[in-house]
Amino acid sequence: MTDLSASSARARRPVAQRVVGALGGRRPTPGGQVDSGLGQGMEMALTLAVFLGLGWLLDAWLGTQPGFMIGLVIFAALGQGTKMWFTYDARMKQLEAERQAAAGAHQASPQAPDQQERNG
Repeated sequence: MTDLSASSARARRPVAQRVVGALGGRRPTPGGQVDSGLGQGMEMALTLAVFLGLGWLLDAWLGTQPGFMIGLVIFAALGQGTKMWFTYDARMKQLEAERQAAAGAHQASPQAPDQQERNG
């Protein structure tokens, strides 16, 4: 591959893949799964910022500073924490089921032909 074709192939990659590569993140696997920690962190930060802004607007409108700002940020943080817990729990249950299925399939697999000859 020439330098020109290598650079053009690199330029055709999607922007998201180039950003992940530049940040030192993991590359997508063939199945398309990538660690989503960065996405979850951004979602949490943006959700808290939106609720803080809504609280600020309500407090400015009603003259109750800082009541709604504090209340809505706590509400958003609890909601995001709960969502992350349920997501984590579901993922761990899925991985445990896959691990058990793989262990069961390994134990139930027939012996290799060369092992059958030795045993039989």
